[in-house]
Amino acid sequence: MFQYRLETLLKYRKTLEDEGKRAMAEANRRYMEETAAIDGLHAKKAEMMALIREMTAKNPDARMLMIYDGYLNGYDADLKHEMAKADQAREVMEMERQKLVGAMKKRRIIEHHKEMLKERYEAEESQKERIQADEMTLMRFSGRKSE
Repeated sequence: MFQYRLETLLKYRKTLEDEGKRAMAEANRRYMEETAAIDGLHAKKAEMMALIREMTAKNPDARMLMIYDGYLNGYDADLKHEMAKADQAREVMEMERQKLVGAMKKRRIIEHHKEMLKERYEAEESQKERIQADEMTLMRFSGRKSE
């Protein structure tokens, strides 16, 4: 019966890979939230621009235009802040992806080693069985010859 002596290491590598997958999923979720927030700000800004165009077409007032301009500048500042957060989330996601790739490679190396040892073990067992069968055949044959 084949027993891999590094089985605990393989289990540990699988656990690390699973943790990496969870961390990657969490980082991806955070990045998607940030991009959704950016999309929401773009949509709100577009709505506000349409409202400002409509209001200035009816009653162009310089003071109101200054207020709207300040309001739009606030949206731009919020947008820059959200974009910075999204960039940071993307960097975290990329780091988690790199960690996951490394964990997957390490696990695959151990699994490949296990498969090689298993194949070697099975080949040795098969050879032992062939030798044993040959010896039994020789013993039967030599027993028949002496009769």
